[in-house]
Amino acid sequence: MQCTFSILSAVAEQHGLSSDSVPRQLSAAKVRHAKPGAAPVQLADGGGLLLYISPGGVRSWRYRYRLGSKQQILTIGSFPEISLEQARIAHRAARWLVERGTHPLSFVEQESDARQAEQDAAKLHTFRALSEEWQQATSLGLSARTSKHRQQMLDAHVIPTLGDLPIAEITRKELRELLLGLDKTVPVTAKHCRQYIKQIFDWALDAELIQGNPTPKATSLPNQSTRKVVPRKALPLSQLGAFLLQIDEAPASDPLTKAALWLLILTWSRTAEVVGARWEEFDLEQGVWEVPAERMKSGEKHSVYLSRQVVERLQFLQQISHGQYLFPNRRKPKDHMSRMTLSAWRKRWGFDGVMEIHGLRAVASTWANEAGPFRPDVIEAALAHKEGDRVRAAYNRADFAKERKRMLQAWADECSKLLAEVKAKKKDLAASDVQKASRAEAFNAFVSKIKA
Repeated sequence: MQCTFSILSAVAEQHGLSSDSVPRQLSAAKVRHAKPGAAPVQLADGGGLLLYISPGGVRSWRYRYRLGSKQQILTIGSFPEISLEQARIAHRAARWLVERGTHPLSFVEQESDARQAEQDAAKLHTFRALSEEWQQATSLGLSARTSKHRQQMLDAHVIPTLGDLPIAEITRKELRELLLGLDKTVPVTAKHCRQYIKQIFDWALDAELIQGNPTPKATSLPNQSTRKVVPRKALPLSQLGAFLLQIDEAPASDPLTKAALWLLILTWSRTAEVVGARWEEFDLEQGVWEVPAERMKSGEKHSVYLSRQVVERLQFLQQISHGQYLFPNRRKPKDHMSRMTLSAWRKRWGFDGVMEIHGLRAVASTWANEAGPFRPDVIEAALAHKEGDRVRAAYNRADFAKERKRMLQAWADECSKLLAEVKAKKKDLAASDVQKASRAEAFNAFVSKIKA
């Protein structure tokens, strides 16, 4: 019940539902002193909101409404856990949903499932999980003795403190306290632990699970080693069509998650730039997305030239996304979608072993470099890569706007072509060996064949 109130109050806050014109009949005192009877008692407040009192004295807030030709009852929560004023807030949100043809109960159930999915996504990226992923990926070039030593060191001194924490929520202060505590008694161990912690956070940073590395500077501990760079996994171009089809047809996937994945793929943008996108940054008539400097890794403003396909998808997105963000966070309406949501989707639908979300930029870059007519400088500009040569960067002010727009349109057309080809293959397969399977089984069988 508390979950229902929480979700509805978030809707009220997001859409500014602070008042209404419903004549109210109850007062806090009347609610507080209401007594049960031999039969259930229902005290109306107005607009379908009522306080229901069972013969046993249990009190709950209910909203009676009609949608279509059927009367419905939504239980908002119990009293006194939810006060009269709080019940009215939830009531306003529920009425707002009904006015738009949405069943509040169905909406609450979907939002509750989405919240649970976000929580599950966060659990996928604990420090322990990322530590294990990092160790597995980086142990191939190490001796068995060295690999075992760092595993034992982390298990003894780091995992007990940080293991169950989501990697994105670990603070610099927490790391500093942990390392300084080790440095007082085992300084060499502290040095090595700092090295491993930094590399694990670098791994998470490369996967775009965090916005920065919170590991304290080398000056906090002696003899700090340098960072070890780990390559990212990129999806082969031959599998991109299957990935695009999975986005479009995967059952039970949130439309906002699908839209975010499409925007990321078609614009060559980073995860943080996409999930944090605001409607005010877009000019759909001109086909331009202006990402402000403070949201760019380079610290410089970046223009993204939108293909026809992107504009069409954003026009559709406007019908279902009404806040300041294109992709609002379901648990925190004033914030944007978690960066881990896209990565969790990738794992859920079986692409974990072949790619990382950030690797989609590499797929586009590889295609552009091999497609022929696109200059390297234009490709790098579209990827928002900062010029490494400071002298050249000081004189190179070329924006390559027309070439970048032409290139991104060609990329969008390529994606549309790959998607169409895979759909055609799926249709052929559906007529043969997967025709007797269920829809979900057929789709999974098809994706497996495409991957193979």
